[in-house]
Amino acid sequence: MSFKLAVLAIDGGGIKGIVPAIILAKIEEITGRKIHELFDLIAGTSTGGILALGLTKPNQGGTEAEFSAENLVKLYTEKGGEIFEERKEISYFPFNSLPIQLLESLFKSLHFHIKFLELFESKYKRSGKDKVLKDRLGETLLNKALTEVLIISYEGEKRVPFLFTSNCAKENLNSDYFLEICSGCEMYDAAMATSAAPTFFKSHPLQLRNSKKKYTLIDGGVIANNPTPTAIVEAMKSYDIERKSDISLPKISLPEILVVSLGTGRMTDPLSAKETDKWGLIKWVKPLINIVLSGQSEVIDYQMDHLLLPEQYYRFQLDYINRKGNSLLSNDDDVDDAMDNTKPENIKNIETATKKFLKIEKVQRDLEKLKDVLIASLETRELRNKKKV
Repeated sequence: MSFKLAVLAIDGGGIKGIVPAIILAKIEEITGRKIHELFDLIAGTSTGGILALGLTKPNQGGTEAEFSAENLVKLYTEKGGEIFEERKEISYFPFNSLPIQLLESLFKSLHFHIKFLELFESKYKRSGKDKVLKDRLGETLLNKALTEVLIISYEGEKRVPFLFTSNCAKENLNSDYFLEICSGCEMYDAAMATSAAPTFFKSHPLQLRNSKKKYTLIDGGVIANNPTPTAIVEAMKSYDIERKSDISLPKISLPEILVVSLGTGRMTDPLSAKETDKWGLIKWVKPLINIVLSGQSEVIDYQMDHLLLPEQYYRFQLDYINRKGNSLLSNDDDVDDAMDNTKPENIKNIETATKKFLKIEKVQRDLEKLKDVLIASLETRELRNKKKV
């Protein structure tokens, strides 16, 4: 079976972006192709957006990918701690007459899930993430991506979804409901914006080249941590634009689109009433962020599973965060649900769980089927492109 379009969507999840990066490296290995060659559109939110941009950034020659999926695995394992660079002081503190150390000690004694200083400013500096992304993405323009990319963010001033696209024909900066941008935009800005997670990082300010317009952008996970449906819609829009310039192209319908969706791991630990009934605003903050992001992703998966045909929808998601006997980890190992735990043992355990997940018989069968479908669809699309020439 072959499809007219192939779409890849990658969830957000911070350091747990290791999971989709490893899965993508496996797909490159079994197909013998780079990810950008296999898909017509790659969409990503937050850490998924960084992966999407890394996979489509051209080398100096402009025709080959600068990074393989395996290179991006190393980005997380080697640079995770640099990306999440914890601040040691804050610029704003409303209680100047009180000793911070005393308040920190009091806060810690109450066993809250956050540190005292996090009440007043983002947990991490922007400089670490800025340097890592600037070093890798440079000043590469978004429209130079090797295949179409879609990066999800949110604009705080107008309070609307903000989409970075490499297809400049879709640019729309005048809507009251969403903004879509391409011209003059750098991959670096898209990566910084989509990963500016509230409470973790400050928002990303964006002013386009040759423009007075300014935007205040935050992590796309607040609206679409799982970007799969948005990716499908945008792929269909791009196809329709292509049809306007090539009347020989037939219309496209939903069953003709191959969809691959990658998660960053699912929380399976229970939150008991005995524990949570004692929580107030402060204790709920961190668990709530994870619940909203993972819950949103799973609802989208449920919808896609019912709207799409089994042969066209591939979702790879693992349950690896069960501290009560998960088969993907040994009894002595653990994976933290937090998106910012860059401790070497946590990173190692995420890698271990993902590699074991890829050895599960059903997952291997799905990957083998996906390989065949991707190659067949690629040949069909390459033939279509040759006819256009």
